[in-house]
Amino acid sequence: MTQGCFIGIDQGSSSTKALVLGTEGQVVFSTRKNLGPPYREGLQVEQDPIEILTSVTDVLNESAQAISSAGQAVLGVGLSCQRSSCLAWNESTGEPLSPLISWRDTRGVDFLDTLSAREARIFDLSGLPLTPYYSASKFRWLKENIPAAQLESTVFGTLSSFLVQRLTGDPRAVIDHTNAARTQLLNILSLEWDKELMEIFSLSGIRLPAIRPTVHAFGPVQIPSGKAPLLACAGDQQAAMTGLGVLEKGDGGINYGTGGFLMVNTGSELAPAKGLMASIQYSTDADQYYLLEGSVNAVGDALEWLRNRLHLFGDYAEVDDLCWKAATDVVAFLGINGTGAPHWESGISTAMHGLTTESTSADIVRGAVENITFFMEDIAEAIREAGIEPRSFSISGGLSSLEYLIQVQADILLKSITVSPEKEVSAMGAALLAGMQQGTWSAKDIKKLVSAGETFAPAKNPGVERRYRRWKVLHRVTREIDRI
Repeated sequence: MTQGCFIGIDQGSSSTKALVLGTEGQVVFSTRKNLGPPYREGLQVEQDPIEILTSVTDVLNESAQAISSAGQAVLGVGLSCQRSSCLAWNESTGEPLSPLISWRDTRGVDFLDTLSAREARIFDLSGLPLTPYYSASKFRWLKENIPAAQLESTVFGTLSSFLVQRLTGDPRAVIDHTNAARTQLLNILSLEWDKELMEIFSLSGIRLPAIRPTVHAFGPVQIPSGKAPLLACAGDQQAAMTGLGVLEKGDGGINYGTGGFLMVNTGSELAPAKGLMASIQYSTDADQYYLLEGSVNAVGDALEWLRNRLHLFGDYAEVDDLCWKAATDVVAFLGINGTGAPHWESGISTAMHGLTTESTSADIVRGAVENITFFMEDIAEAIREAGIEPRSFSISGGLSSLEYLIQVQADILLKSITVSPEKEVSAMGAALLAGMQQGTWSAKDIKKLVSAGETFAPAKNPGVERRYRRWKVLHRVTREIDRI
């Protein structure tokens, strides 16, 4: 086996992380750069693409120097990236012409309301429901509001595409299948830009990046010792599933980050389901592999709200203890950032039920934590209705250290859940995909390399079941009240 290491980079909404993976699958170095808070105004959420690019080059260089100091070679680099976040830039110079419009930005919601009659057709073509979280409505806003939008040198793309071009210096912007799919402009069957979707979103004529496989030789990137090949680029959640070993049909994975994602591998077959996203997990020059995916829009954001706004706890380490101490049946429906799959409600309120004079902060915190698991169960219900039954789930992300959360998730899904000991599975997945392109590992090798941590078996939990039934009613009532 070739000696050396792979660098996996995970560029997320709040930070950029990297880890170095040896050829035996061992993590030998990791680093992280935090980003400043995004600019928020009303429905708008924006970030600075140059700040993000700088953070990526910083973690890349630190990782490469660590490898060099150990007397090893950099065999390749893989990049995972926040999906749907997008911008316009000058393809010739690489200079941004707009801020990065975050995936959390919903400024396109009014425009999408005018397309409601075509929602079914959009879903058939793209595999995605109509929602402002995807890039298409953001691209339209850029087209209408960026003076340079009509210039031939202006390209519209996801953050991943911008980063790849700036890192490699390629004169042509490119985008991999997983990120292209999150623009809502990719035909999920042909895996090409779809002319009808472009017309529906009033985007005919804009310049889009050239489409490439996920596992692909994108070009060399500069590191302190010279050059290293960029061998993979994927959406962060797809990379996370690879890092969890979710590589065979029926494998399920959950990732808890700023948002939450539940995915089930459907193999080489596309398996669309109402309200869910038919996604590409990764592609090569010869094949593509699919996922069925649902998202929860507020996971880390929900706990951040409880801590920073409501001051219900001071440190995230307190959350588990508060959940176990809760004594009253408080049910919390959190509409923060709107609901994701399978509901897709962009402006729904937050509501609580069951507060009494005996209730404490512990009850509210538990209600918020269980709210996350209930959203995940709604996604799982939609997957089962599509005729797919996951065997079990692997889980990762910052909140996977909360034992109460994981146990209740297992109880409500009625499936065993294995917690990954590696928290940075998106970065790990990016490194593993790079190794796949380089020839160090096959998909079967990766499944064996990924180590498993503690497994939580499902248990009968009448209290959770009761609160879930009440939560579903609270969701419906909240939606009805919002219409008044």
